[in-house]
Amino acid sequence: MKFTRSKKLIFVNNKGGVGKTTLAFNCAVSFAKNGYKTALIDLDPQCNLTRLAMGENFYEKSLFSDTEKTIYDVLRGVIEGGGDVNLNVKFLPVKSSPNLSLLKGDIKLSLYESILMTAYGLAAAGQRLGYFQTSAIDRFLREKGLSEQIDVFMIDTSPSLGILNEMILLGTDYFVVPMVPDAFSVQGIENLGVVYERWKAQWRNTAKALSGETETKFVLAGDPLFVGYIVNAYNVYGKQPIADHRTWMEKIPERVRKFLSEKHCRNGLVEQSWKIPLQIIQDYGRIPAKCQELGVAIFDLDPAMVAEHQQGTKDNIEKSREEFTNLSANILKILSEY
Repeated sequence: MKFTRSKKLIFVNNKGGVGKTTLAFNCAVSFAKNGYKTALIDLDPQCNLTRLAMGENFYEKSLFSDTEKTIYDVLRGVIEGGGDVNLNVKFLPVKSSPNLSLLKGDIKLSLYESILMTAYGLAAAGQRLGYFQTSAIDRFLREKGLSEQIDVFMIDTSPSLGILNEMILLGTDYFVVPMVPDAFSVQGIENLGVVYERWKAQWRNTAKALSGETETKFVLAGDPLFVGYIVNAYNVYGKQPIADHRTWMEKIPERVRKFLSEKHCRNGLVEQSWKIPLQIIQDYGRIPAKCQELGVAIFDLDPAMVAEHQQGTKDNIEKSREEFTNLSANILKILSEY
């Protein structure tokens, strides 16, 4: 284990279509290749991260497997009553790296979300049951991090701003915001910053303030650190972003500063997190779709697997290796310092 404790990291955005799951997976593979024991945690009921990590064929064969447990099996006792999180649920090995594993997603995770509204109300009133239910995922990850010596939990969520994602965010250590260079992403920065600030304040002023003698492990920390942003899927012409994308990319830093960095960062990371993106990732065309089918990272794809592959395909795969190496290095440096 390279870190002194496990780090929980989410790639999050309430705007869909920004490549959040693809970025999280490729970044996690890069972590693992650099010797960091990494676990993919699929907390999106759509299970996109599970499908990407396992590949199309294996995913379809194991979708309803009784032997390969999911996040629902972890939470069954909490959801159905009469039990706690199941620490015996094992992570699945991911073929991309011996240091990479997966906790499968489950469409039934929505059942957990349905009890969280009541649970949050109980926690906000200082009631033990509310803390027990809202902290379930967080407690499972903490225990597994210790027992399996995991460096990084890479958590994937849906784009929702619902109660499930609120509890996930309040329990995590760090969050990264991927975005694409367009008007909707620029507007979305404000949405995220304002909503997350409200979530943190409400939790701090109610549940944390009333926790009293409740064990710390049952009370979500409620103060995730904004690590930085990623500009994803920009179109390239003449070895630089097209003009429309450059225009929006120039608008992003100031919005990030105002709504994310100044509200959700601390110390020297405030300025660092808005001035320069963690990475700018180009549009790789058909390559990500092939990776979803095969369950491999972009930089691990054999160019021959892309129909009518040309020199450009090979060049793009090489470029992706450089981009994700830089991205993972930038994030790991921050995780080691904060």
